[in-house]
Amino acid sequence: MNQLTQSIRIWPFLLSFMILFCLVLPSQNIQANDNTENTSFQDASSAYSRGEYELAIQGFEALAREGLSAPLLYNLGNSYAQNGQSGKAVLNYERALRLAPNDSDILGNLELIRKDKGLFQEEQSFGQRFIQFFGMNQWLTIASLAFVFFAVILLLPPAARLKKSSRYGIAATCLFIFITAGASAFGQYQHWHDGVVVVSDARLRISPFESAASVGTIQEGRLLRPGKIHNEYVLVVDESGQSGWLATNAFEAIANL
Repeated sequence: MNQLTQSIRIWPFLLSFMILFCLVLPSQNIQANDNTENTSFQDASSAYSRGEYELAIQGFEALAREGLSAPLLYNLGNSYAQNGQSGKAVLNYERALRLAPNDSDILGNLELIRKDKGLFQEEQSFGQRFIQFFGMNQWLTIASLAFVFFAVILLLPPAARLKKSSRYGIAATCLFIFITAGASAFGQYQHWHDGVVVVSDARLRISPFESAASVGTIQEGRLLRPGKIHNEYVLVVDESGQSGWLATNAFEAIANL
């Protein structure tokens, strides 16, 4: 009996040691990879500081293929902006905002390049600003936590329950947060597959064929909402409501990370 008791006491420590051992084993490789990435990031940043923007773009793009972060995309956007590629700059600023929705540096540079290139946007409503206060994943996390608290409050055993008025008040608050956060996440999802024009003088056509008549050009850096695809063209609508068929290689989806 004593031996069994000792085994039960030792088991949690053994399990903890095994988990810690498994976590520590790959840490050396992870640290080595982090050091390599830091060196590559510094090299790309140094190239940017020297005004070698093509080299900086190559370095940041190589890092982006390994993994994404808001600072990396922000610096990539800066490099494209300095290199005169406004479409790619807007694209990467928008991607960075998906990861850090309220970053003032990203928002400031995005607004600056839009003003500089005449990419004016209509003023957003309070609801639109509220939805964009957090990213989609953050809204989903808030909705999930609110739903868990809502369920816990209602499922508490009678002995542990609060006063009925307090319990229903907390539950109603959690339900309100769940609905609000869920609706905001859905609003973010609707714009998740928006794209950006990444070439200059991109032409909109009346049908998805090279020989089709053009209905005008669409400015580099303009936000688009893509629709159905046919051949190598996609039906798009821009921020001003202008629509037409655009070559698929003329724009990139923001969420295509």
